[in-house]
Amino acid sequence: MVKMKRYSALFLSLFLLLIFFLVPLSGFADDPKNDKDEYIALVSTDFESEQFEGWTAFGNRSKISITNERSHSGNASVITSDRDMPWSGPSLNISEIVVPGSELFFRAYVISESPEGSNIMMSLKYVDGSGKESYETIANRSVENDKWTLMENTAVIPSDAENVCLYFETESGLTDFCVDDITIYGYQQAAKEPEEYSGSSVAYDFETDYNGWIPRGNVELKLSKDFSYSGERSLYVTNKSDFWNAPMVRTGMVKPRINYTYSACVMYIDKECEDNQIFYIRLQYNLNGEEIYSTIASKVLQKGTWSKISGDFILPDNASDVYFYIQSNNEDDQQFVSYYVDNVSIVDSSAKLKRHRFNMIINCVVIIVVVSVIFIVVRILIRRSKETKAAIRASCIDAMTNAFNRNTYEERIEELEKSPEKCKNIYVTACDVNFLKYINDNYGHENGDKAIIRCASVLLRAVGKRGKVYRVGGDEFMCISEADFTDAINVELARENIDYKGYPFSVAVGTAHYDPLTDSGEPDIKSLIAQSDKAMYKHKTEIKKKVDFFV
Repeated sequence: MVKMKRYSALFLSLFLLLIFFLVPLSGFADDPKNDKDEYIALVSTDFESEQFEGWTAFGNRSKISITNERSHSGNASVITSDRDMPWSGPSLNISEIVVPGSELFFRAYVISESPEGSNIMMSLKYVDGSGKESYETIANRSVENDKWTLMENTAVIPSDAENVCLYFETESGLTDFCVDDITIYGYQQAAKEPEEYSGSSVAYDFETDYNGWIPRGNVELKLSKDFSYSGERSLYVTNKSDFWNAPMVRTGMVKPRINYTYSACVMYIDKECEDNQIFYIRLQYNLNGEEIYSTIASKVLQKGTWSKISGDFILPDNASDVYFYIQSNNEDDQQFVSYYVDNVSIVDSSAKLKRHRFNMIINCVVIIVVVSVIFIVVRILIRRSKETKAAIRASCIDAMTNAFNRNTYEERIEELEKSPEKCKNIYVTACDVNFLKYINDNYGHENGDKAIIRCASVLLRAVGKRGKVYRVGGDEFMCISEADFTDAINVELARENIDYKGYPFSVAVGTAHYDPLTDSGEPDIKSLIAQSDKAMYKHKTEIKKKVDFFV
């Protein structure tokens, strides 16, 4: 008894030790993306403050409340009720904390208020670049009434997404449910930055707004649909009052000691101005307390024609507060020309080189993939073509003799009936195996079948590729060709009969051909068939006269 108590104590200790090791592991697994230090919680809501913390009823088609009757942790959760649409539930606009194109990890706990439970979904709604609302389901779980269920998954926010909203809904029905401990994790990279600071290049197309461009001095800027280099709009520069007036943009992305390529497409159409005009792309920046102006490139433009002005420039050390502008006049010019600007870009040349190399690699990969796909497709097409031809041949060929079958013969006759002119140059040969009943009765049906097969082989060898052999009945064959093969058939029959194979073998042959001197009227395939049959039976009668064993 003492030993049993000792063993019981030992087993209990081992059990407690196992629990001790398992509990920390389960807690560690509860931390999403724990192997990535840069993953942080962007949103964490547990409703313990009994505040909604930005959460609202999605579409205002339900009611959400803070409840203390149920909670996954702590004392509170949010409950949705009075729902009149399955998609209406707690929602939160997360546009301010997400970066388009980034990956987020979503986690929440839900529980159903219905005794039968329900299917609850965690979803995203956003507006894409075309202005269309799009919806994406992140997670879908079957949720019970008496147990909190974890919903979690990752989602990538589309690069053109705006007005991003997270919300909870039911797959169907209007069941009430509670949500608690909602967390959104993201990489630590990214608070949103102005577009011009976000990378190694920036482009301005003026399709939707001014893209940060402002007047330099007393000049008017307009978004115009009158002319554009690409797209529908360009930036129209007009009502200048001084030569240095121009459109300009602050270039926060430009750094000292890095070569950048600046370019812009420009056109002017002023009737009062000369047909050729010099335009400049320039930089304005501060250097050691002094405002500096540098010309990147200049070009003589022809009136009414879009031209691209492009050049490279490296900012000196300590340069700051940099502006890029496009100027149309020098100090000596008296006419202030109005002009259009479109497709402006500033590109880090090193990044451009990397992108060029990357594009070359991508192009090579694409070419390899396309060639591989074409090769595979061609192989599949060839294989299918062979299979199709084999299937067609199988449907046309008599399996026993390898001659064409009765259906194919009838199709050929129907074709010749519709085109009587074709009957002028063809020969129709009727063939029939002699003594077949005698062979079947005295030598067995197996030898009778062999006789039919031998007849087909003789005809196929004699006609070859210059005509077609059809099996039209049990031992009856028809040959349609462009030459008379009667002699060739008889030669092959003589060769076949050299070796006696245990039973008598003989074939009656009759051939017909249209003769305009003896045949009246137009050629007719049915008439040729009848003539060949008559000639074949005549031959058969002659053969019967020479033998008497089958009588």
